[in-house]
Amino acid sequence: MNSDNENKTIDVMDFGGSGMSTDKAKNARKTFSHLIKTLAPQKWRVIFAFLFATVGVVINLWAPRTFADAINVIWEGMLPAALSFGPISIDFVHLLELVLILVGMYLTVALFTYFQEYLMADVVQKLVLNLRERLARKMERVPLTFYDTHKKGEIQSRITNDLERVNEIMKDSIMRLFTSFMTITGALILMFRISWILSLIALGSIFLGIIVVTVVSIKSNGFFAARQKSLGIFNARIEEYYSGQVEIKTFNLETEVSKNTHESIEELYKDDRKAQFLMYVIMPIIRLFNQIGYVSIIGVGMGFAISGRFDLNIGLLLSFIQYVQMAQEPFAEAAFVINSVQSALASAERVFEFLDEEEEIRTERIAQSLEKPKGNISFENVQFGYGEDLLMDGVSFDVKAGQRVAIVGPTGAGKTTMVNLLMRFYEVRGGAITIDGVDTRDFNRDYLRSLFGMVLQDSWIYDGTISENIAYGRHGANEATQQEIIKAAKMARADHIIRTMPQGYDTVMNDETANLSHGEKQLICIARAILANPHFLLLDEATSSVDTRTEVHIQKAMEALMKGRTSFVIAHRLSTIKNADMILVMDKGNIVEAGTHEELLQHGGMYSDIYNSQFAR
Repeated sequence: MNSDNENKTIDVMDFGGSGMSTDKAKNARKTFSHLIKTLAPQKWRVIFAFLFATVGVVINLWAPRTFADAINVIWEGMLPAALSFGPISIDFVHLLELVLILVGMYLTVALFTYFQEYLMADVVQKLVLNLRERLARKMERVPLTFYDTHKKGEIQSRITNDLERVNEIMKDSIMRLFTSFMTITGALILMFRISWILSLIALGSIFLGIIVVTVVSIKSNGFFAARQKSLGIFNARIEEYYSGQVEIKTFNLETEVSKNTHESIEELYKDDRKAQFLMYVIMPIIRLFNQIGYVSIIGVGMGFAISGRFDLNIGLLLSFIQYVQMAQEPFAEAAFVINSVQSALASAERVFEFLDEEEEIRTERIAQSLEKPKGNISFENVQFGYGEDLLMDGVSFDVKAGQRVAIVGPTGAGKTTMVNLLMRFYEVRGGAITIDGVDTRDFNRDYLRSLFGMVLQDSWIYDGTISENIAYGRHGANEATQQEIIKAAKMARADHIIRTMPQGYDTVMNDETANLSHGEKQLICIARAILANPHFLLLDEATSSVDTRTEVHIQKAMEALMKGRTSFVIAHRLSTIKNADMILVMDKGNIVEAGTHEELLQHGGMYSDIYNSQFAR
């Protein structure tokens, strides 16, 4: 009914980049049941919050009757003078009593409302905290396949946007929906007790307004959909142009980009203007029908009061108008509240879908550990596939302690998959992988992965200092000293680069750090692996992003690091793996050749073809 409601309507249309009217849970009942179970530990807080809200609504509904009594005291005291029957004789003592009762009632309502809102805010905050903690634990437990099949932005949206929407909406909209229902029900009952004729007039004006608003809202959905489409195109272009500034300037495309951006802005402006116009039409329409209703009620009601029909007096008429206002406000904001609750359920559903995802299978049958790992690794008739079809079918080979194994092959051959199976990021479908004769499925995953040091093709840097990034794999009782960190950086040939940074080893970095090249980030990741001092090394294109000269230095550091350790090296540059004890050539998930560099060249197979393609003059 007021400007605040207008703002709420805007929020409904803008929230989450699309109108809430289309954001509904696929299974609202199941999601609501999930929420109830999550709220169960706080059931008494929720019960008391609803009790406080109920008491507040009841007192608020009774206040207009007390107000009517006060008006009647004034009216009856002034009526003799108005009709020239006698002097003004207002019973001020009784009037003061009624005023004090009214003040007390409104203070009580304010107090109960405070307690109710405080309790609900506390309940929702604890609910969100519980969900955040469960999501954090879930992220650690879902298999790697989950991250392979879900976009990063989608996962991030569930953890941040959806939870925040649940937080914002539930602490307000759920209680508002309850109090609105209570208020509407109570107001209608009291209205009909005062006058059923006036009640029908009031309901007629309310429902006429609702019908018109519904028609306008249906019409506006198309405009809002068009606006969201234009907004999506505009955002996509801005993101594209922002990330491609170098190319745009290189090819002198600034004029064309500016023209395309201006067209997107104009299209968005036109669609947004249509949508906003219809949205702002709603409130004046509601006000118009409300005013028509008020005029009709006052006109008919005054006629009843003057004629004395239906035992209606001035006080009751004024209290009736108050009840009409109480009923109208919840009706007017019903669409917002319902859409808000639907949106919260939709967001909660996405959160619970994540929480219901299948976790990594805990198949440790004995949970063994190795007192002193020797380094023997065997693949015994290993079978694996991402879908129904097998990628690997019967892969077998043995690696002796301290051997250096290189894995080569075309893109998609299964090189990284083999490493992932070794680390148990994925589970084999058949066969077994053993370390020193023990099946990796008999190890606890955490223990198994602690045996390996890994450097991936894509460097990963987290928010923290360079020292913290290098020492990432050393924590707790085994926390690295600064001297160890510097030693590892020197071995990785990263020390000089780090010392040129503004704060040296204390320079704060993140994965988007612009003043470090990809190769320099890779050096820090290599230093991290060196510092971890693992029993086994897994190098997945570890030197792919560094120049040839830097690669030579790193290779020397790696030689010292890999000495005496079983190591797996995935590389496209065959020059880096000539000295490997065994080279596995993979194609379509299976090993097609195996041997040393010289043996494979003499064999004249796939390895020889790849080598000659890189070094043939």
